[in-house]
Parts: sequence; C-alpha cells; structure tokens
Amino acid sequence: MMKIGIDARLYGTKHRGLGRYVKHLVDGLALTDSHNQYVIFLTSDNFDEFTIQSPNVKKVLLNARWYSFKEQYLVQWIIKKENLDLMHFPHFNVPFNFTGRYIVTIHDLIIDHFPDSRATTLPHWQYRLKLFLYKGMVRRAVKRAVTIIVPSEFVRQDLANIYHVPLAKIVKIHEGGDLENNQPATGLDRLKISKPFLLYVGAAYPHKNLERLVKVFQKIEPVGRYQLVLAGLEDIFYRRLATSFKTDDIILTGYLSDAELAALYQRALIFIFPSLYEGFGLPPLEAQAYGLPVVAADCSALPEVLGRGALYFNPESEAEMAEKIKLVLEDQKVRQDLICQGQINRQRFSWQKMVLETIKLYQEPE
Repeated sequence: MMKIGIDARLYGTKHRGLGRYVKHLVDGLALTDSHNQYVIFLTSDNFDEFTIQSPNVKKVLLNARWYSFKEQYLVQWIIKKENLDLMHFPHFNVPFNFTGRYIVTIHDLIIDHFPDSRATTLPHWQYRLKLFLYKGMVRRAVKRAVTIIVPSEFVRQDLANIYHVPLAKIVKIHEGGDLENNQPATGLDRLKISKPFLLYVGAAYPHKNLERLVKVFQKIEPVGRYQLVLAGLEDIFYRRLATSFKTDDIILTGYLSDAELAALYQRALIFIFPSLYEGFGLPPLEAQAYGLPVVAADCSALPEVLGRGALYFNPESEAEMAEKIKLVLEDQKVRQDLICQGQINRQRFSWQKMVLETIKLYQEPE
C-alpha cells in the first residue's frame, strides 16, 4: 500500500480541459482504488466540490494560487506534513523547492510553440519574464520527476525533442472522451439559438485559430442560413474575438454546465476544431461521443486522437477549411460516415481506462 498525494487545486470544469482531467482523475481514484491511500490537495474554491467519501481518501486545504510565489513555499510545506510515498502534479507547476518523489503530467507544450504576446494581458517585459520562468519550471519538473505522463504520442515526442527527456521516462496515457454521466440535454433558451448551428467548444487563445473560423463562417453560403456557437468561458480572449464580427449569427456562450454543453453537442449540425496545436483534444472526442460529425485541423495530436472519425483541413487555409465544412454540411453520406467512424474511434478512450493505467503507473517500482 502507498500513500499518494494529488495536487487537485485545479479540480473542476471551470478550469477547462485541465480541470476536467484533474476531476476525472481524482474522482476515479477515489471510486476505484481501495488499496492505496490518497491525499487530495484542494483550495477553498473547490474543497466542497469534491464530495466522494472513502476511508482511504483524505482532503487537505492548500490555498496557494497556481503560478504564484506563495505556491513556491506553501505547497512544499503542506505536502511534506503528509509523509507521502509519491506525489502527482497533474500540471507542470511543480514548486522549485519540492524535494519529494513525484510524477508530473505534461499536457502540451503550447507556449514553446506559440510564445505569442497576444496570448497574455501582461506588459511585454513581464510576458518575456513569464516565458523564461515557464521554461525553467518545465525543465526542472521533467528532469526531477520519477515519471512523466503525457496524453498522446505527439506530446511524448515533442517533450523528448524540446526538453531532451529520455523517451523511456515518458508514459503516454490517453485521456477520456465523454462528458460525465453522458448528461441529458437541457437549458439552452438563454443562448438565443434560432437556426441550425455549427459548434466549437474550448478557449479562445490565439493558437485556437478562432479568428480564421469566424472569417470562414461568414462566407459560408447561403449566408445567414446557419449560426456559429462558440462555447467557452468568457475571458479577455473571447471579448477580443467579439470585436471582430457584427452579426447575431455568431453566439458566444460563456461558461456552460455539463448539461448545457451536452445539449449543444446533441443539437449541433457539425463540430469544428480549427486549433493550430493540441496536446490531445477533449472537445472533438466529446463531440464524437454525442454522434456529431467532426471537422478538424490536420496537425499536432488531432489526427492521432480523432482517427478516421474526422474530416481534416489545413488550419492555415481559409479556403480549405470552408471547403471541408461545406462538404460535411451538404453531403449526407460524408456526414454519416464521419458519425459512424467517430463512434468507433471514441471507444478507444475512457476516463476509467485512464484512471486504471495511472494507478498501475503509481505502483511501478522506481
């Protein structure tokens, strides 16, 4: 039996894909593994959100914001008091002074590939400092980790190439691809969707390529027949995007519950994912699980994860993006084939499988 700690400060769907990963990991460990002991470190914001009770699971309050100076000294001190055999950091922000034995999950290396000043609200000099500190944190985190978990072979190779980590130290564990409990559709009246719609789910960071998607959508004929729904937590990046169009046919949803998100997946015509870089790609997998035809960028981890269940385009070509979207909208045979292949593909992934593979990794000898 081992005593294992999980840094769950980012637990919860409000923290986008990372929060969903942490939630499924922690919930799954609590429900599945009765052999090992777990200490779950949470903040006051999500402490009560984790409600699974088990005699081998303990919750500990750790009120230190990620990427903060407080994180650098408080995390080490609080974790050390628990006398753990192993710590799992599900994000790269391992404190510099952490001396315990740990595993770290690296989800992607987006900042290494897209050090774009548009992706921050910081002054230029502060952003350059942030990039320097980020690379230092990642380099130290992967160097000192017992093992590194990545969600795809693409990230595995990327990490090995950029940070010169031995491939033997990097373990690929795919994430899941379905919403919790396959939530029933509900609660979309407030969004004012009045036409057949195309769907995107995710953030609006520059590498997500939504500016191109908006341009393409506004040229799809017949103009005015469809709506484009962009589902994601409202932030400065979505507010910036909103200034690039003047039409009621593009809807920004803001934060959605899983039930509301399920409703969008169930009612959309197609799902579009134009991202220039993804370490995995949860939203298009969720779309496949709900029987949506997926049109996606042909780069990074997306072909590996989506398989034959997506129609791919060059994300830097507006003409090709428009062509593939129009094809799926108009060709019923293509639509049905994508739906069928998506249903087959998504069966390769499950959160429970991810949890079981992670437990097995915890128990491997050093």
